[in-house]
Amino acid sequence: MFNPSGKNLLIAAAISMSLSGCAGMNDQQTTVAQGAGVGALIGAGLGYAIGGNTSSTLIGAAAGGLIGAGIGSSVADRKAQYARQEDFLVAEIRRNEDFIREADAENRQLYQDIAQLDRESRRLARDYRAGKASRDALVRQKATVEKQLATAKKVNALAEQQLADANQVYGEARQQRGPRDQYTQQLESNVVKLKETRQQSSQNVASLQQMYDTMSI
Repeated sequence: MFNPSGKNLLIAAAISMSLSGCAGMNDQQTTVAQGAGVGALIGAGLGYAIGGNTSSTLIGAAAGGLIGAGIGSSVADRKAQYARQEDFLVAEIRRNEDFIREADAENRQLYQDIAQLDRESRRLARDYRAGKASRDALVRQKATVEKQLATAKKVNALAEQQLADANQVYGEARQQRGPRDQYTQQLESNVVKLKETRQQSSQNVASLQQMYDTMSI
């Protein structure tokens, strides 16, 4: 049986690996290593929550490490384009703000579309039971819902990625520049807003998935 103290030891080991791996590395390598460490911690937590034992935790840590390394590499590639850290941070803040604006607009449109689709789907279901609508009409409606669901999932996946990148950059800025730094604070604000964006996109996915699953044809 895997106990909390064992879990804490694994987490501590993951932190130690991510920090000790930074010695002798250049800035890009450090970013990738830190990303892998963060991913390993996330994966370990997920693995333990799912399996509740040492084996599942280690599997989760390995998978999370790969995901985290991917996130870190994405950030490092963008960072390498700038000579000054401040220029990189300004670009990341703008990148976050642009994404939030566009994703929120997409989420609002999806939210409105969901309400309309729900009304239309309920009406079609009633008409079909009353013999006033054909089966083909229901099939077309379900295909429309499926298409919107695919869009919502894409927005949600992009929001997850953007949030992961923003968390990575914010963590580095907080560590290197301190929590009171203006760029750190702006990045922290980005992270908070991105979490809200991700939450709304997740709700849209859940609503459309439920609608799709309950449409009987």
